[in-house]
Amino acid sequence: MSTESKPAQRKGSSPPENCRFAIPKKGRLNQKVVEMLNGAGIEFRREPRLDVALCKNLPMTLVFLPAADIAKYVGEGNVDMGITGLDVVRESMVDVDHVMDLGFGKCKLCVQAPVVDGITEAKALAGGRIVTSFPELTKQFFKPLDEEKGVTTSVKFVSGSVEAACGLGLADAVVDLVETGTTMRVSSIILFFIQPLIPGSVSMTPHTI
Repeated sequence: MSTESKPAQRKGSSPPENCRFAIPKKGRLNQKVVEMLNGAGIEFRREPRLDVALCKNLPMTLVFLPAADIAKYVGEGNVDMGITGLDVVRESMVDVDHVMDLGFGKCKLCVQAPVVDGITEAKALAGGRIVTSFPELTKQFFKPLDEEKGVTTSVKFVSGSVEAACGLGLADAVVDLVETGTTMRVSSIILFFIQPLIPGSVSMTPHTI
């Protein structure tokens, strides 16, 4: 009489019955999420150089991914749920359920132009050059302004350090996340609040910070 043995599970894989839960693999969001999981009593151990960790007390697999990729992984069904910024969800243009806000990582997505240029409204930047890590959201914001003025705003994607673009003459303004405004104060940049990451009213009031 023979018995069939289960195939050995590959290291770094998830059992098919487990819920696959994506969380940011590094940065402040990772720290906050790990603290939250620990506070909820979820036990896991992440092996060095592995981006998958099996929970010890729940049928759940933690998948550590770049925050910018999590919305797409959820939207395409590669993981069952995840935690990432609402800016990432909107920029990714994927269909996912927004279950809840966790109360950390609060930022504002803003149009930012040098104070010395005397810009008093975002409309004045329509038709100009914008550098951002959020091209889709930026294009959506400038589309009605472009149509009103009969111009086309140039939106260029960069993956980081967008605040340097104006000083280098690469852009008339940038669109980026702002949390405390420290970087923008150093860069002498004025902000136009264009989209909250927590749903609510949108203000077009300029703020010099």
